[in-house]
Amino acid sequence: MSNEVYTIKDRKVVLPTWLDTIIFDDLSASYCRQKKDMVVLEWNRDDVRKYLGTYFPRSYAEAFCIFGDFFSKEKNVYENCQELSIFDFGCGTGGEIIGFIMAVKKQLPNIKKISIKALDGNSYALRCLECILEKTAKILCLDIETNLIPVIIDDFYDMQVVEQTITQSYDFVISFKAICEFVTKQQFEQQNPYEHIINIFMSKLSDKGVICLADVTSFNAVSQDWLPTMLDNASKACNIDILYRNRGFNEDYHITHTHHKNDTSKIAWRIYENKK
Repeated sequence: MSNEVYTIKDRKVVLPTWLDTIIFDDLSASYCRQKKDMVVLEWNRDDVRKYLGTYFPRSYAEAFCIFGDFFSKEKNVYENCQELSIFDFGCGTGGEIIGFIMAVKKQLPNIKKISIKALDGNSYALRCLECILEKTAKILCLDIETNLIPVIIDDFYDMQVVEQTITQSYDFVISFKAICEFVTKQQFEQQNPYEHIINIFMSKLSDKGVICLADVTSFNAVSQDWLPTMLDNASKACNIDILYRNRGFNEDYHITHTHHKNDTSKIAWRIYENKK
């Protein structure tokens, strides 16, 4: 690992040089912002490269900050652990996974192995993630066990396939800026997708397990509702406790890399645990 220092100040993050090289040089990513409700599932290789260069760094910064703060507050829970497991629902190119790994590396140096199961319907995105994870493991000298699952979910009946693929419990179940796509495409009909996801995955947590849901904070033209409001409605409907959450309606995160300085994202997020 290089001598770079990874610090968080006012939720401002600089993408590590080695990671910048992987996504922009090795994988030919480009920066191209989209100002619309996105459906990444339908994107081709060129679309994914634009997504990789624009939204992967944002997700990295968000997860690095959220989990860096989480682990600093919950160190006593994980201080005797050498392994962690994580399931990512709708992982895309996996910026949040790498951000999570870097937060673990910074706050929990005792962790030697991370087992990752990640699901997404876009095969191009999964190929990018596979490459990034392989190189990350080598650079960080970390044992990363990877299981990437290409599954397209058309409606909530397909979630039965997802449940069947999860044959173990996980310390972390995460979903970053993916559930909004189910809202946009009305794939769960009139059900609140956040509520459905929470109810499915709460039973898949280990004794110390938590769920982290993060999403954009826009007004969704299909649901005619603000996405953070839908997230809060789901939180109230499910039998869960909110362990941590963003301040106010949303939080800003800032990421700097070779293709953009101080790029900003706004998300709402919650970390849930089973009721004690």
